[in-house]
Amino acid sequence: MPDMPFKLDIFPPDRILIGVARGDITVADLAAFMKQIIDADVLHYRKIIDITTATSSIGEQELQAMAERLRAVPVLKPRGPLAIVADHQRGELGRLFMSMTSAERPVQVFRSIHEARRWLLENSKVQL
Repeated sequence: MPDMPFKLDIFPPDRILIGVARGDITVADLAAFMKQIIDADVLHYRKIIDITTATSSIGEQELQAMAERLRAVPVLKPRGPLAIVADHQRGELGRLFMSMTSAERPVQVFRSIHEARRWLLENSKVQL
């Protein structure tokens, strides 16, 4: 079985999930990753999504459709903040997703996982 492009780790005691994308990411890969998050019922958790080592040809229309699908998912709790970690070559996709979803929750793009984690702690209503 080939490696999955997304690795997802969920930490219930800290109410945080970390997703790391590697290799070439397709729309189907992104949809499967989002389904994992939805099925685990952790949309309210804080999230770090690291795309620094991923490549993708996902375009604005596909990303918009994905954001719309996420909005359609009923949630009982507010969605948790999202920190996207991307290097300068991949930051545009992260910023595009941020612009599409920032009305629902805090979203920010960072260059390092350390900056992302610090921001999540500062912008989280979850007390550890």
